[in-house]
Amino acid sequence: MSTEGKSWGKKEDIGDENTEQAKFANKDNTPGAMHRPATKFHNKIGSSEFPAESNNRYHLYVSESCPWAHRCHIVWRLKSLQNIVGLTLTGWKLENISHTPPFDDYHGWDFVESGSGSYSYSEPNGFKFIEDLYENAHPGYRQEWESRGQRPYYAVPVLYDTKTEKIVSSESAEIIQMLNEAFEEFAPKRNLEPADLKSKMEEVNSIVYPTINDGVYRCGFAGSQEAYENAYKSHWEGMDKIEALLGEQRFLTGEEFTLSDVRLWTTLARYDTVYFSHFKTNRSMIKDMPNLYRFLRDVYRIEGVKSTLNLEWIKKHYYWSQRMVNPTGIWPLGMATEDESYWEKSDDLPPVYTL
Repeated sequence: MSTEGKSWGKKEDIGDENTEQAKFANKDNTPGAMHRPATKFHNKIGSSEFPAESNNRYHLYVSESCPWAHRCHIVWRLKSLQNIVGLTLTGWKLENISHTPPFDDYHGWDFVESGSGSYSYSEPNGFKFIEDLYENAHPGYRQEWESRGQRPYYAVPVLYDTKTEKIVSSESAEIIQMLNEAFEEFAPKRNLEPADLKSKMEEVNSIVYPTINDGVYRCGFAGSQEAYENAYKSHWEGMDKIEALLGEQRFLTGEEFTLSDVRLWTTLARYDTVYFSHFKTNRSMIKDMPNLYRFLRDVYRIEGVKSTLNLEWIKKHYYWSQRMVNPTGIWPLGMATEDESYWEKSDDLPPVYTL
């Protein structure tokens, strides 16, 4: 009996060679291998159409559950952009996710009206779902995907221009770069992508993205045993490389904290709660890998990072929303990461890093 299932994405949806997804594409041609579709919007703050402004013209949409969006939330905090770029958090639910059509009931991340307790974040532009934002900025977006038999890719983060009602970018790697540099004249803070470290950053990103950031998804969303085993092997090759690297230095490029560290951290922050069990990456927990665990706790203490981590919503999102992985939708209790001591242990850490 065949055990092959439907995986997410097709190679033809990866996009042109300039996308992050194409640059670090899954090279596994095994049936059931996951291929992350390319993000759609790749404009830039600082262009003639999208000049840098300090009046909340630009609005950032993120989910606290999503590691890609979490990158942007962290950089937004670290760069002190709270009064320059607006921010809206979505809820934790992604309802009706399916790899097979019909996709009529899938609308992406939701927004919750004020007054609903802890699950309440108002949406200032009148959108009920992320789908509404995408369709407003790019009419026919859903149809473009459904015509290829694909679920519409309503990705977060989204950097949105409230003046033109256009999406500037839906690519997290590009958005964190823009947040880092585009608003410097309004909120000067330490550069998280210094020119002298760019080559080192690119080198570590080429390991971290395919084997760790996307690597956990390639394990969890694999549609066949062979595809899973290939992804699992690649994932742990990458994890072991980064574990060894962090045994030699504080951060990924040396002693200076950069955007590359942000990219790694949001995956590690979810690891023992979600990926270890839910995505079957279960060789080792982060808490059992001394250098990765030290890095995880070290970054957690940087001012502005802790406040962006919502483990309750992370756990609920993955276990409840991804029914193709966890059909019951039941989330676990009693996880080590839910004890503050998991994060606060500091006897082996250097002084708190300051930006």
